[in-house]
Amino acid sequence: MSEKYKEILEHSYQLFAENGFDQTSMSLIAKQTGITKPAIYYYFNSKEKLIQTLFGHIIDEIKFNNFFNPLEYTKDNFISKLTEDGIKMMDKQLQDPYYNKIMNEYYVLSSRDAHYAKALNTVLHEFLEGFLNLLKLAQKYGLLSEKDIQTKAEFLTIIVDGLDKYSNEEYDLDPVAIWAFSVKSIFY
Repeated sequence: MSEKYKEILEHSYQLFAENGFDQTSMSLIAKQTGITKPAIYYYFNSKEKLIQTLFGHIIDEIKFNNFFNPLEYTKDNFISKLTEDGIKMMDKQLQDPYYNKIMNEYYVLSSRDAHYAKALNTVLHEFLEGFLNLLKLAQKYGLLSEKDIQTKAEFLTIIVDGLDKYSNEEYDLDPVAIWAFSVKSIFY
């Protein structure tokens, strides 16, 4: 990936988040990046292709396995590790001033375009499967009974999805406290 390609994606990410997809032109992206509009078309043959490519990079960044590694979980650290991993994930997203805004753009886009809806659904499903596998591991360690493991995994998935959508300056929520409470509630 060339440096210009990365710069185009970075500036597009910021501009799309700040202005929305419809209000951000290729000319504005070119100006912000310090290149000509034809130079952008060298890398991306359309604005839609740029939006799709950026989406693919974001999806790769927010996958379950980027935040939760089952190999790091032991009987002794399980609850604290699950809490810490979730908090690290939220901190990463909260430190990015554009993350929630760009994701809102993609959520809106997913209501009109099945490609985006399917990709977002896949990410959610991966979180559900990931939490289900983690909770089965907790059961193996004797930390949970088999009862309601599926429901508990669904609960954690909904919490992550909700915090992803509502953890920004518009809402006066404490995502860290909500996550810690959620993890604690499934074990006690």
